[in-house]
Amino acid sequence: LLRSLDKLPRGIMDVKAVQGTSDDAAVSKLCAAEKGYFKDDFLQHFVTRKAKRSPLINRGYYSRVAAFDRVVKDFVVNGSNPENYPVDTAKRRKVDPTTQYPASQSSKENNATDKQNGEAELGPLQGDTTTGAPVHKEEKKTDNITRQIVCLGGGFDTTYFRLKSAGFSGFQYIEVDLPDIVNRKAQIIRRTPELQGLSGFEVKEEDSKSKIISELHSSHYHLAACDLRSTQDLDKVMKKCGADFSLPTLFLSECVLIYLKPEYSTGVIKWACEKVSEANGYGRFVTYEQIRCDDPFGITMVRNLESRGCALLGLKAYPTLEAQIKRYKDAGWTKAAASDMNTVYSCLLDPEDRARIEKLELFDEFEEWHLFGAHYALMVGTHVPVDAI
Repeated sequence: LLRSLDKLPRGIMDVKAVQGTSDDAAVSKLCAAEKGYFKDDFLQHFVTRKAKRSPLINRGYYSRVAAFDRVVKDFVVNGSNPENYPVDTAKRRKVDPTTQYPASQSSKENNATDKQNGEAELGPLQGDTTTGAPVHKEEKKTDNITRQIVCLGGGFDTTYFRLKSAGFSGFQYIEVDLPDIVNRKAQIIRRTPELQGLSGFEVKEEDSKSKIISELHSSHYHLAACDLRSTQDLDKVMKKCGADFSLPTLFLSECVLIYLKPEYSTGVIKWACEKVSEANGYGRFVTYEQIRCDDPFGITMVRNLESRGCALLGLKAYPTLEAQIKRYKDAGWTKAAASDMNTVYSCLLDPEDRARIEKLELFDEFEEWHLFGAHYALMVGTHVPVDAI
């Protein structure tokens, strides 16, 4: 199957090389976690080899993980309720350094301050000057599921397991990736009692000896194989997983779409918007990927990845924050916002937690750090139901 994927005329992409980035990311995240940048008790199950990373890389992965965690946690807790989206950049919620998520507390006070400041939902993301999504009709509830998360090309991401172990509930989590990644991840989950228990997947006796596992499906967690270059495949997988786009839905894409040709990556973004629009639901699409390919740092970044067979096929089409914002709006998203990781790090992440991690290792790579942050960005597209506008 993987060999056939390599031959598909859907874009010049070295499938195996791109799949290897999942392992690289897991190794790097584990290194940062073991250094104390964030807590993740599950990465160890997905990493077969450890490697030391520089303080620069560790801090970069911290900002990446912390940004996604904040977005995900706020969504799971608050859904589409704008009253509960903290956006104040001056008074962030306190973070317990021993946990992955902000400590529980009401965010109404923060939100009131934000409305006065007129800042964007997720901090000063360029292009969005609103203070939150409009009030929605009562959220639909299906089998205690009131919202869903669709992780596109999640690799060995552990978000679902960290959420469940922290006691969060009421959401459905759907992960899709290429068959080889899905098969490997499924086998690890099956043979690890803690992961198996959290996923809700029951191993049948006849399956316990099998080495061929393609997917996992339980009442709240789905791990399915899909080629993102085909929205028809995505439709089939979503149907198999029981996706309900009338529920508030969060789409996550972490360094995935950038490896696809623009027509395929933008096709995925448009497909996601169409799904929530057709169901008159609330949707949010969050993407983390590279930007700015025309300066010396960007040129070197592109060449290094190309030498590994990981060409950034979508970078030249959407090289700036402005181009990314236009991309989401053209794809049908009601609102769009974007910010490079320098701004995300300094304005979106908790200042107390930043101060904590900045003491973990000797750090003198400040010029490289700011260059790094200027070439990675967080993009957010939001779709608001028609009757909520």
